Amino acid sequence: MSRRFRGLGESGRDRRRAATVVEIKAAARRLLVSGGPAAIGLRAVARELGLTPPALYRYFPSHEALIGALVADLYDELTTGLMTLEASEEAVDLGVKLYLLANGFRDWGLAHPAEFALLFGTAVPSPEADDHEETPGHQAAMRFGDLFKQLVASIWYQKPFPYPSDDLLGPTLIEQLTQESEHFSGMPPGAIYLGLTYWTRLYGLICMEVFGQLHWVLPDAGAYFEAQLREIGEALGLDCPPPEA
Repeated sequence: MSRRFRGLGESGRDRRRAATVVEIKAAARRLLVSGGPAAIGLRAVARELGLTPPALYRYFPSHEALIGALVADLYDELTTGLMTLEASEEAVDLGVKLYLLANGFRDWGLAHPAEFALLFGTAVPSPEADDHEETPGHQAAMRFGDLFKQLVASIWYQKPFPYPSDDLLGPTLIEQLTQESEHFSGMPPGAIYLGLTYWTRLYGLICMEVFGQLHWVLPDAGAYFEAQLREIGEALGLDCPPPEA
């Protein structure tokens, strides 16, 4: 066979392999939605696609590799959706951006509770774990986090907000926050602390709503989320939309 046609054949195999990888991850996602993270086994995915388990290993060498690839896809889906929302608003008002990103995150979580549980309801590898930064899932998670880091940094540099003093936060926390400063465009540690405080507040609220932990007092937590978001925006010095009637 000539080099020309051998190259075409290899390209065709690459396309078929890529298509099969997409099918495998789609099957894993269906199992996730129907049965939760525990349902995503290599044997279960193989049965879903009519493959033998050994055939699946040609595409994913382990269960962890398959889960990591699915996690990366889900993070990228969420991040792309939020970036699309952000780009749809021509105004550069940071209050509007905060509302778009926060509500977009909440909407995605409520629409995809099983996927949200996989991303945000399981332990994140420790920074000391070997090669954790090299995994596609970790890199995709960092791209998601960068959206909010960049927003907080933009707010800070446009209109610096007051933050606790180093003495109040203590040397241990200040040291950790200082190490993260480069990821927040050089913000001071106290400002990062406040941004992190508000992020965990929103994140925790979304988690509680998605996991059904607010029904005991709020059948519909949307108005509460909006009130919390407005309070955070005002604390950061932003012009925030009024509550919906």
